[in-house]
Parts: sequence; structure tokens; C-alpha cells
Amino acid sequence: MLVRLSSLVAVPVLLLILASPARAEEIRFPLTVDYEILRMALRQHLTQQTGGRLELWRSADGCGSFGVDDPSIEPAGARLRIVGPASGSAGFSMFGLCWANVAWTGRADITARPQIGADWQLRLRDFDVQLATFTFDLGPPAAELVTLLRSFAGSSPATPLATALQTLRPVEVTVEPEAVKLAVALDLPLAAPPPRSSEPALTRVELKHWEARLDDWDGFLSFVVKGVAGENPDPAVRDDLLRLLLDVRREIVAVLARGPEPGTDAVRRIFVSTWNRLRGAVRQTAVRPTGDVARAFRYVVFLAAGDALAAIDAAGPAAGLDFSTDGLRRLARSLEPDFTGDPLEHSERVDPRLQELFRFRDPDAPPRRPRRKTPSSSWNWFGPRAAHAGELDDWARLGARLDRWVPMSDELSLYRASVERLLTVAAERSFDADALDERFDDLFVHLVKATAWQESCWRQFVVRGGGVTYLESPTGDVGLMQINVRIWRGFFNPTRLRWNAAYNAGAGAEILLQLLVRYGTREARTRLENAARATYSAYQGGPARYRRYRTATPPSRGAAIDRAFWDKYQAVATGVADDQVLCLARRPVS
Repeated sequence: MLVRLSSLVAVPVLLLILASPARAEEIRFPLTVDYEILRMALRQHLTQQTGGRLELWRSADGCGSFGVDDPSIEPAGARLRIVGPASGSAGFSMFGLCWANVAWTGRADITARPQIGADWQLRLRDFDVQLATFTFDLGPPAAELVTLLRSFAGSSPATPLATALQTLRPVEVTVEPEAVKLAVALDLPLAAPPPRSSEPALTRVELKHWEARLDDWDGFLSFVVKGVAGENPDPAVRDDLLRLLLDVRREIVAVLARGPEPGTDAVRRIFVSTWNRLRGAVRQTAVRPTGDVARAFRYVVFLAAGDALAAIDAAGPAAGLDFSTDGLRRLARSLEPDFTGDPLEHSERVDPRLQELFRFRDPDAPPRRPRRKTPSSSWNWFGPRAAHAGELDDWARLGARLDRWVPMSDELSLYRASVERLLTVAAERSFDADALDERFDDLFVHLVKATAWQESCWRQFVVRGGGVTYLESPTGDVGLMQINVRIWRGFFNPTRLRWNAAYNAGAGAEILLQLLVRYGTREARTRLENAARATYSAYQGGPARYRRYRTATPPSRGAAIDRAFWDKYQAVATGVADDQVLCLARRPVS
């Protein structure tokens, strides 16, 4: 009996057992097959072949048989256990008929020792002769793995990794509590690392190429994160994926700010530092019982390829790993082979799928709830539809009023009142009453205002070079809420973040809302205001730093930032901020 997975990949099985180089280092990595995947593959095969029954024994005359219906595979120490409802019969043959049949029904519980051969066939040993013919073909996933790894070996067929792939082989199989793990090995030729020498500064063209490679990595990770989140509705997994995406994008921004470092491949370094986090979310998604075996084994190959790249990278620069655009593209497509676009696309367009998966509301979308505090006008007199239209009009009017407005000294009071109104409306439009109780109503409004004060001194525009332009930091944080267009690519429109104060305020409020729900509320258990402090720590330093407000110690920069925010938050909450929000003592008035 043979479980074939050849439909998973088009390439033939590569049995590459060539002589190892005289001087080589054996590199091992796992090809992990979770039990749920084994069960799906076994059930699919049995359904196609025998209607779902695993026949363990049949007599030569056909009058005796024993089998298991709908079998399941489980770990049993160092062995595998096949269990399920079983039935059998026994009799003798005479004149072409079976006589004296005796039937039996019950439950089977059989253990076996898994073994992998050089032909990539996973066999179950210690069974009787009939069941010993059962094999599980891992050749197609192995062939796909070779194809993927070759795309990271560089353009020359003689690179160390290209040579090593000719020695790829299965070594041993072990039974673990959550999966069957196949140890795969290859022999990496030992070579002296290239001599370190001073490198000239990159040319403008080379610098563009360097930046493009970082964009490719961002595109790759975004594609994988969206695909995995789309298949796994578990909120915890999606939160982990969002946190990973934001953390990696922050790292990319930091790398771009530092510039190229001689002898360092930034993409490789980011991959190695984040792979374990990504593989955890991917694996949790792979084992979901969807019944799609081909899909499950695409995840198996993706995980094995990532584990192989991490293991090969650990061997040192002599391996010649090349995290090329083609390699990342092939690795991304291994998860979604039918995808027709470019998985590495780096677009500035808003991605509705990204917003939907992680519950981000577009700043221009209708508010989550009607405004809780009725303004002095009577726009809501005619009912909810008119009220909603009035809110949109108010939102657009505030954005238009602040368009390219850098206040003169006699406009400061009016300007401050306009921005304060805008921030209040932005907070009320974003607030999610389904995720936060009423205790957080006022806290959230104060949080939005204090954040805008801390980040920009309530400024969207500045005078520079004789004209008015948007406020921008050296790392690309823009506008009133200082939102980084790289970190939040796909979530918001970068042009509107730069040039529309209302959109920028709304985006900042939405980011704060999501961080408050995911992280800030955890810190509110001891003191409500801690939720605001934790949310700002995550806003300024990334989700991983949401506890920074209470863990960072002076004179660290993080501690100083969080202390300054807390002072501002208290001033806003107690109503004594006034013109301090414009930071007039620290900057000249235009």
C-alpha cells in the first residue's frame, strides 16, 4: 500500500545520493510532519482506495480478513500507534465459497516503528507481512524542498550550497509528542570565508538595489502573514502575526536609518532573527484539520525550507546563501502556487484584506459608533441617517480647515481649538464599544490628544524651504500623529497621511485603539491609567515594548520618553494642558 503525494509537486523525485566532498560539514534540519497531517493523508488515501478501511490482514483464500475503519495515527513513546474501530472475519473455503464464517468487531490498537529509507519512503515496521507493505511517500516534498533551496544558492551551479544539495538525504525518523520528525542532512563543503576587506561606499544605483532587497523582504513577509492569517481565524495567532509584521517593519526602518553595513546582509539577518516566530504561526495553521492534504504538505515544505535556511546560515558565510528576490518569490509561492500576482509586490495602495484580517478601520470609513457627545449644532435632529451624514461633514470640514495651516501668533487659540476638536472626533470615530467598556471612553480621548502632543506638538504642517509641507521625521514618521509610512504600509494611504490632518489623526487613533485593545487593557488590572501608558509605549516603541513604561529605568531614552508622555497625559486629563500642547517655548512661531 503506497500513499502517494506526487500531486503536490510537478518535479520528479530527486534521489541525490552522491559522494560527499572530502572536506564537508554535515548540516541537519527537520522535515516535520504533524500527526494531523499524517491522519489527513492516510484517510484521503484510504478513502480513494478502499472506502476508508485499512486492511491489516486477508487470508489467501479470501475467507478471512481483519481491518480498521477510519484509522488514526498517534504517538506511543518512540513508536506510532494506529487505532480505530476494527472488524474481522474468519472461515474456510470450499467449492469456491466461504464456510463457517465467524465475525468480530471491536477496537484495534497497534504499534509500529517508523523507518525512513533512502528512497524517501516512510515505512511502518514490526507489523505482519501485509501491513509492512504500507509506505508513506515523502519524495515529492523532498524534491520541492531541493527546488526551493536551490533558488537561494546563487546564480552559479558551483556554489557551496548548490554542491551540497546534491547530497541531500534522509537520515533518521523520530516520534515526538506532536509530530514525526524526519532528520534531513546535506554535506556543505568546507571553505575558508572570504577575506574581510574595506568596502567602498555604495553607489546610488547600489543603494537603490540594497533598499529594494529590504522592500522584497517586507513584501515576502506581508504576503505570508496575510496568507496564514487568512487561513487561521484564531485571534491569538493573528495577533502574533500582526506583532511580527510590525516588529520586522520597525527593524527595516532602523536598518534603513543606519544605512548599509559592510559584510552584513540585512535581509539574511532579519530572516534569522524572525524565523522561529514566523514558523510557530505557520505550524499552528498547518495542523488545522481542513482535510486538504496538498495544502498541508505545502506548509510542511515551507517550514522545512525555512529550517534548512536557518541551519545553513548558522554554518557561516562560506555556505554562500543568497536571499535573492527569486528565492523569496519562490518560497512565498510555495504556500500559494495558484497566486497569479507578484507575492513580493511593494505597493503604497491601501490593502483592504490587511485591514480586514487585523480589524483596522480606514480613517475615512464610517465611525464604529455614533458620537457620544452631541455638539452644540442640531445636525442629529432628523435621526441616525442625518446624524451620520453630519459626522462625515464635520470630519471633512475639520480636515479642510487644517489643510496646510501653520498658525501665525494671532491664530494660535483658533488653531488649538480646531486641532483639539479634530482629535476628539478622531477618538470618538475609532472607539470600539464592543472591545472596550465605558471606563476607557475618556481615557481613549485623553490618550489620542496626549500622543499627538508628544509626537508632533499638534502639528501636521511646517514651513520649510519657503513653503508649507508636512511634518516628517528623519525615519519617515509623518504628520500630527507621526505615523511611519513604511511600518503602516497597506493599512493606510501614505499620501493622505502626509497631506490630510484629519486622515492622519484618524489613522493614529485607529493604531492607538488596536494597541489599547491588544496590550493596554492587560495593564489596566492594577490601575486604569496604566492602559494609556502601556499603549503609548507600544505606539512609540513597538508592540514588544508595551511594558516599557514600568520596566525601563532612567536615564534610558525609553524611560525619558514614557515619563514625558505620562506628564502630558495627566495635563490633558486634568484640563491644564492649554497652549502647552503647541510647545511654543521650544520652537519659533511661523
